[in-house]
Amino acid sequence: MSSLVSKPPTVHDVARLSGVSTATVSRYFGGKADALAPKTLESVRKAAEALGYTPSEVGRSLRLARSRVVMMMVPDATNTFTIDVAASAEQALKRFELSMVLANSAEDPDQQDRLLMDAYGLRARAIILQGAIDTPQLRSMAARHDNIIFVNRRPPPGIVAPYVGIDNYAAGLAVGRYFIEQGYENCVAISGPHYYSGSSERLEGFLAGLGKKKPLFKFESQFTMEGGYQCGKKLLAGRQRRYAVFCGNDMIAYGLHRAAMERGLDVPEDLIIFGFDDNRMNDWLAPWLSTVQVSATDFGPAIANLVGSPSLENRGASFILPFRLKVRTSG
Repeated sequence: MSSLVSKPPTVHDVARLSGVSTATVSRYFGGKADALAPKTLESVRKAAEALGYTPSEVGRSLRLARSRVVMMMVPDATNTFTIDVAASAEQALKRFELSMVLANSAEDPDQQDRLLMDAYGLRARAIILQGAIDTPQLRSMAARHDNIIFVNRRPPPGIVAPYVGIDNYAAGLAVGRYFIEQGYENCVAISGPHYYSGSSERLEGFLAGLGKKKPLFKFESQFTMEGGYQCGKKLLAGRQRRYAVFCGNDMIAYGLHRAAMERGLDVPEDLIIFGFDDNRMNDWLAPWLSTVQVSATDFGPAIANLVGSPSLENRGASFILPFRLKVRTSG
């Protein structure tokens, strides 16, 4: 005994039931409903509802060259701040009736390039890169397409594309000046990888803020707790001074704090720690952490406006978001 599987309704079925042409149904679902009479609109709507018809997004994207899907690529799917930026963007994109797909490049250039090709295959309306890695594939796609948006890390030199983020140099400068105002001695920097624009700009600003008071040590770490922990173990081995440490992000600061705890050190009596981002977990797990506060919710509206209302004026524009120093007990 064979089971019969009914075929999904088509645009032809909707046209037949509503008594209009397939071209009229296509206009209705193709964003051109304003050109149709109210009676026709209602007829098509009721027919589609009765049949359970929904237009094929694949077919729509083939006709329009781009779909209603946006891809956001993140460098670390375990980083709370990064995910909060993604959530903010997804919420803001709803205003333009766009959906967002989240992909994790995991700071891997090959993985990023594969995802870029996937986004192209999906005919993504926009590709949002949180933490882009400079690769030949990225440069090739940026030269051929105008739908790439850079977030948190600026476009690599030579690529003209919009950027959404804070002024990392200014933020680092503010931390360096704060250290000087507080009279901190034995300053240390644990920055993110130097080849990422955000981390290098934060470090350069911090050094400028310190002025003549150069740091005792400079470490380079991945933006992870493990990276901060390993740098902390090196810094605190045989410690004889009270260090004031600026960390490239809060994850690095967590790792440093763990290394300090294992050596029985008190923060801030024995060690001063200053982070960057102020992700939402701080209120629950690290209420002691002084940091540069950046609002993840500010990113979404700026990103969504670039995607939903593109213009030539925004082709290479920078949308700089605010930051402030949030001083808690560790700084």
